[in-house]
Amino acid sequence: MSNNDPQGLYKALGVQPSATAEEIKSAYRKLAKETHPDASQTASSEKFYKISAAYEILNDPLRRAEYDSSAFQASAHEAKTRVIDPICCSRCGQVAAQPRYVVFFRVYSFIVMTTRRPVQGIFCASCAKKEGLKSSVITLFAGWWGAPWGPIYSIGSILNNGFGGKHERSADEGMVWYNALAFLSRGNLQLSYALAMQSRKALDKEIARHAAELVSQLEKAGADPRQGKLRNPWVTSMLYGTGHLLMAFALPGALALGIFANTQGSGASASYGGSRLYSSPPSKQYQSSVQNAIPKPNVPTCTDVPYNGQLLGPNRLSSTAGHSLEIRNGSSGNAIIKVRAELSGAVVAAFFVRSNQTGQITGIPDGRYTVQYAFGDALDVSCRRFVHLNSAGQFPGAETLQTEQTATQIITQVLSYTLYAVPAGNVTPQIISAQDFERQ
Repeated sequence: MSNNDPQGLYKALGVQPSATAEEIKSAYRKLAKETHPDASQTASSEKFYKISAAYEILNDPLRRAEYDSSAFQASAHEAKTRVIDPICCSRCGQVAAQPRYVVFFRVYSFIVMTTRRPVQGIFCASCAKKEGLKSSVITLFAGWWGAPWGPIYSIGSILNNGFGGKHERSADEGMVWYNALAFLSRGNLQLSYALAMQSRKALDKEIARHAAELVSQLEKAGADPRQGKLRNPWVTSMLYGTGHLLMAFALPGALALGIFANTQGSGASASYGGSRLYSSPPSKQYQSSVQNAIPKPNVPTCTDVPYNGQLLGPNRLSSTAGHSLEIRNGSSGNAIIKVRAELSGAVVAAFFVRSNQTGQITGIPDGRYTVQYAFGDALDVSCRRFVHLNSAGQFPGAETLQTEQTATQIITQVLSYTLYAVPAGNVTPQIISAQDFERQ
């Protein structure tokens, strides 16, 4: 039986299963503002958690692909008792005997901004090749012009599109098996037989077992084993693959050639130029004396350095229950950590973590949060901020914390992050400005 929204995730966000990634993101932001517990007293934390959980799946192209393909479920018994509609291509609308759920990427860049947008759905082989080519051409002209991620994302996306896009084998096999049953229900025994032959090699042992049983039954019913192998329509031509390789590497190659030619030209003209003046950098001794000659301001500093994990200033933590955050500081400097509510940006808690130590806080209420950090030298007299902030960053994405309650216990979550690339580090942070970190 086919159900385009088996768990109601699209319904939770108020969008159709055919919605684009931008439409899903827009719907989530609108609903999150309306239902966030910090938004109003009437907001529902349960509804907020529900839409957050739906968005977490649908915002990830591969998890969304897995969810969408799970909508196609059928059994051999159903195929014998009712007519099942075969799967159709989401682009041309034609029946696709060997469909795939594929994710292609388009890259758009402008100077320092680069976005990679997924284009996904159930495709027949013909429409998939057209979409892959279209997405690569768009990326070729629109994706290179952002630093530093434009060229990196563009090359990766064009190669992904040229080699058939991202797709999960288990999802593909599930849809082929579904179609085998659909064609069986419609009396097309030979096509059902050919698809069942493919499904015998499925990774899912249940599908493989049922497919083998169906093959045996269809052979007894008169299916011709000599016609049991279908042509693979997903094999791409050498021309198609070569075209994508050229798109992926032609522009960077041309730029490199231009830079090389320009360098060679500059060298030739320099040989005819006049004399040049070269200045060597000052010696270390000279640099040291210059630095020592610059007066340093006498700024009062904190005399009682906070202990590891100490809260800095007012906070919104619960004194009885809540979630926990653990920070492993693998750097050579002390750090200040801030937990912010995603929507309002308000600081829920700030705490101190010493160099090469681990600090932890508890009592974080339910909600979605971002985690920021900063390094500096000495703390000011308030002992809550650095006199000079050397660098600041933020762990990517937002974390949803939701308490679960069973008949016997209350279950809270523990987040764990590692600062900088040290053993057991778990994410790569992104740089933020000092102003973003210091805002209240």
